[in-house]
Formats: sequence, C-alpha cells, structure tokens
Amino acid sequence: MRAPTWLSLGGLSPMAHYLMIFGKKFSKILIFSLVLLFLAQIASLYFSLYWRAPWLDNIMHFWGGATAAMGMIWWSFYSKKTSLPELPKLYTVILILGFAALVGVLWEFYELIIDKLITKNNYISLLQQGGLLDTLKDLLVDLLGGLFISLRFLYERKKRAGQ
Repeated sequence: MRAPTWLSLGGLSPMAHYLMIFGKKFSKILIFSLVLLFLAQIASLYFSLYWRAPWLDNIMHFWGGATAAMGMIWWSFYSKKTSLPELPKLYTVILILGFAALVGVLWEFYELIIDKLITKNNYISLLQQGGLLDTLKDLLVDLLGGLFISLRFLYERKKRAGQ
C-alpha cells in the first residue's frame, strides 16, 4: 500500500511523518508525543544533556510548542467535547499559536521555579538560563513549533476540502 502524498515531507524521518497525520490516529500520536517529550525531558535533566548540548533546549522547545499546538488542534477540531465552526485560517492560527504561547509561558515559569527554588540559581544573566534573552528565545522557538503544526494543519484541511 502506497503512503498518501501528503506524508511526503522532504526527507524527514518516519517518526516525523507519523507526527504529521491529522486524522483518526491523531489522539494516539498526540499522547505518544507527550509521553516521549516527558521522557526526553527527564532523560535530559538526569544526564545533564542541556549543559552538554545547549542546542537541545531549542529542539525541546520546538517540540513542546508543536505538541501544544497538536493538543489544541485535537481539543478544538477532533475531540467530541467541543464543536468549533469552520474558523477562518487566521483565527485558526491565532487560536493554535495562542495555546502554544500559553504553554510556553507556563513552561518558563516552571524553569524559573526550578532555577530559583531547587537549584538555588540566584543570578540573573541576559544570556544564560533564566535570563531575558533565553526566555524570549525559548518562547520564540515554542511559537515556531506551533506555527509549523498550524500551517501543516491548514494545508491538510485545505487538501481534504478539495477531495
């Protein structure tokens, strides 16, 4: 059986292909992404991967923003608990990005609490963890992950409407 053409994402891994499926298996993919993100966070903290590979923070924030966006898409468009009308593209993107931004801000509060209460990291630096530039960069990467999923969702919605 040949894979649908919309699965072709320009050489991404098979895992990335499965993350882009918006359909019946979407809730399972969302749960899988959440669990994997949680386990990756635990492993990254336990093995000090954020200090060994500083770029990992960007990947985790992108993934977190994308997962938050997927959660909002599931809640708004696929769950039986809500029934949103067919929203215009701009409103759809604003809804999804707003939720990704909210999750990103809450995550930054989590990082602040961990830094101040658990690690007793009381310095304030613009460039290091807990600094303003790091926080803004993290929020931007969260939004980029959410934007990627939003655009992919709009693409698939348009493609399905044409079928």
